[in-house]
Amino acid sequence: MQISAWLTHPEIPCFNFSRDHAELIESSIKGSQVQICHTREEFIESLTTSRVVLVWTFEQEWFQHSPCLKWIVTPAAGRDYFQVEAPPGIELDYCSFHGEIIAETVLAMLLSHCRGLREADLLRAENPWPRKELAGKLKPFRGSRLTILGLGNIGRWIAKLAKPLGVQVTGICTEPRTSPDFFEPEDEVLGIDSLDGVLPRTDHLVIALPSGSNTDGLVGARRLGLLPCHATLSNIGRGNSVDEKALAEALNNGELASAWLDVFHTEPLEEDSPLYGCRNAFLMPHCAAVSPNYLELFCREFIEKSKANNVES
Repeated sequence: MQISAWLTHPEIPCFNFSRDHAELIESSIKGSQVQICHTREEFIESLTTSRVVLVWTFEQEWFQHSPCLKWIVTPAAGRDYFQVEAPPGIELDYCSFHGEIIAETVLAMLLSHCRGLREADLLRAENPWPRKELAGKLKPFRGSRLTILGLGNIGRWIAKLAKPLGVQVTGICTEPRTSPDFFEPEDEVLGIDSLDGVLPRTDHLVIALPSGSNTDGLVGARRLGLLPCHATLSNIGRGNSVDEKALAEALNNGELASAWLDVFHTEPLEEDSPLYGCRNAFLMPHCAAVSPNYLELFCREFIEKSKANNVES
């Protein structure tokens, strides 16, 4: 089975597919041969013999160069990476390994807020020993109410890592889902129509939603106003779900305690974004899933899917 891998990134080393990754696949899938492509031209040329491709992107016209192609796989989780319509007989597949990495990022965000790690740095700009100022801002994470808007694979991983720290979890789903087996009696899974009723009793709102018309502007000024003023908002899904202007206003007016954002409407975030002026907005450049083992996890998931789908030659 010929596999072409065109996974390169100019800035993030762990997004570059290596010979070690290729050997992991070849040693695990009988009869597989992995060609590592470093350029677009090299990848397009490889399509004449490839049965499977591992890519960040694929263009519609490339299908005409792919007589043997059966399967397109991307490490990405978001369904917005492939803007193509595959011919019959060709599958498009996304991956779900990101949850365990992103969940660690979210816990770091929430604990940093509750235990004042980021706040201490901000206060130190005004006072080299801000013990008194910081003490009034510290609070426990244990016992708080964590609402996860989007209880898919990533949302479940967030809940799984948070539960041992003693939080109560409400998962809000856009589609019906069962409760994870690690949920306790005080935890709950509700539909999107329950969101407005849940927000007033939320201490930490984490958004883990995909992009799409059904999530556009889902958290706007009205819903931000339903959150308690001590609440935090974290977004590691897609930026389309949050009204950034309304969020900036809520932060500046003291209507929210802090926001921890890894995704935005436009990326990179525009230089004139009002979020840059918010003291309590902590902004990451879409890196919540970055980790040295990123592509190793991807390869292992691809191997399991290959065996489950019996694609070995």
